[in-house]
Amino acid sequence: MESPFKSMAMSSDQDTRILACTHDRLSGLPDQVIYHIFSFLGANDTARLGLVSKRFKKLCSSSPYLNFVADFDSGSDHSCLRTRYTDFCSYVDKVLRSREKTGEGLIRLLVHWFCKLRRFDIGGSVVNSWVTVATKCGVEELDMLVHVDSLRGYSFPDCVYKCESLRALKLNLQMGRFSFQILGFDWLKDLWLDSVTIGDKYFGQRISDRCKCLKRLTLENVDGISDLTMTSSSLEELEITDCRFPNSFFDGKFNISCSSLKVLTISRCQFKALWHVNLNCQSLENLTVQDSEFGRFFVCKIDCESLETLEVCGSNFLEACQLLVDCPSLIHAMISSCRFANVCFLNIKSSSLGGLTLSECKFSSPEIGSQYSKPKKEIKVGAGPCRRIIMKAENLEALNVSSSDAYSYEFPLSISAPKLKDLWWTGDPVDFSYLNQGMVSLLNARIHIKPTCRHRSEESDRRCKHSKSLIYCAAKFLQCLSEARFLSINTWPIEIFFMQNDSPIVFKKLQNLVLLTDGSFADQIPTIASFLRGLPNLRRLIIRCEQISHELSDPNLINLLGLNSRSFNLTGVGQDLKNVKIEAVQGQAQSCVQNAGKRR
Repeated sequence: MESPFKSMAMSSDQDTRILACTHDRLSGLPDQVIYHIFSFLGANDTARLGLVSKRFKKLCSSSPYLNFVADFDSGSDHSCLRTRYTDFCSYVDKVLRSREKTGEGLIRLLVHWFCKLRRFDIGGSVVNSWVTVATKCGVEELDMLVHVDSLRGYSFPDCVYKCESLRALKLNLQMGRFSFQILGFDWLKDLWLDSVTIGDKYFGQRISDRCKCLKRLTLENVDGISDLTMTSSSLEELEITDCRFPNSFFDGKFNISCSSLKVLTISRCQFKALWHVNLNCQSLENLTVQDSEFGRFFVCKIDCESLETLEVCGSNFLEACQLLVDCPSLIHAMISSCRFANVCFLNIKSSSLGGLTLSECKFSSPEIGSQYSKPKKEIKVGAGPCRRIIMKAENLEALNVSSSDAYSYEFPLSISAPKLKDLWWTGDPVDFSYLNQGMVSLLNARIHIKPTCRHRSEESDRRCKHSKSLIYCAAKFLQCLSEARFLSINTWPIEIFFMQNDSPIVFKKLQNLVLLTDGSFADQIPTIASFLRGLPNLRRLIIRCEQISHELSDPNLINLLGLNSRSFNLTGVGQDLKNVKIEAVQGQAQSCVQNAGKRR
């Protein structure tokens, strides 16, 4: 009977002969270097390399990296699959028994058994016999992908739990059920569970108690975790991907209290029940939640002394949610591309918070949000609409908001940041009526907001419900900016404000202004002049136009803008007639705008 070792390489006999005829540069390398090269090769590549020479054949059989891959899901008939099944098992047995007799060490054993046909199911006993031999050879890494009976499940033999050399374990049961024994992985440092079903409510606690040296834990495509509580003192990295946390009779709990944990990543997970997440990890530095879904009322409390970066990206909150962050070392927090169907309350307590980014977030329609059950607890954050984003950050210094939802103006955004110094805001307008007016520390503001809806005529645009609903909100927004010293703003919110207001908002501290005109500059000159009347200490004005504007070269431009020509000079006009710079004459800027306003 033909050896499976040779059958795996038959398809590349011609390539092998060509390789054998050329100069063999690998032959001069030490064995340990060649073994290291083998660690990057697949099973079939290693088999082909063994046909190059007798030395390489011996090196392949004695390599500390053994990879066995079998695919029984191809379209061959059953008799052929039976032969392949028997040959493969015999070959693996032969290699491992030979390794056991010689006593040679084993760094990694990889067995990937792709099979969906029950008659060719490898079975737990066969896998365990190979694993047992590997532990006797002092294996350091186990990488197992097998299909087991979902009713019987699978568990490792006792020798795996007692193996002092084992450092890394990766297990993929193709959604089969896995359970721990009473013993623990005392020396294991890296555990990766992929495509397994866990039916143990105390799964997280068992890992914490039994894996005393575990540094990294990866849960990928794991199902059946109804409660996850981790208290490991050695764990440094935790990654949870594509996991489903099902509904349960009691509220689901996700408690991570690992004193050495530094990185926590949750991606593409589903939390269907009422979940309470508590993170109390004093060494945690980076926390990322991305592309996940939270089906019911969601509360997350983060109390991590060393946390520096918090990211919540691409997630869907189908009910009300609370993010309570108490991290004194937090430097930057970002919430981006998320969808909210109810109120989102974000409270950040950090003495080091330098920046908060809220970008590309959207609101689900009321119909979508109403099909889910009401939360058991109400979020009490004061009077106001039940569907809004509320942010509180006492020490926040920089805020970056980017809104892309054309209907976000229907939902208010509340911000309480008394120490805010820098504000960037772009995209669609939101309901600014609930913005805190106490931004007394604001120094710099860069604003470019404009609705994405378009109208065929200017008249229809003025009658738009979208624009009318924002007149009051625009006034509130401009009042929040009134303490700024530098302001870059497009003219759309200014036009909205003066649709029903005659008196300008006074910016007492504003010295530098950059205006970005939307549309025709000639049509906006009266609006700009009205806005400039509220800037008594203006020292520099820059106007940038989207279109070519011949009015910028008008020698009477300063007077057209309502400024005093004796107090301001036209210091530069762009050659493309799209920008102009106007600066105050030194020593005469004070009250020049006020005097111009009186003359008007």
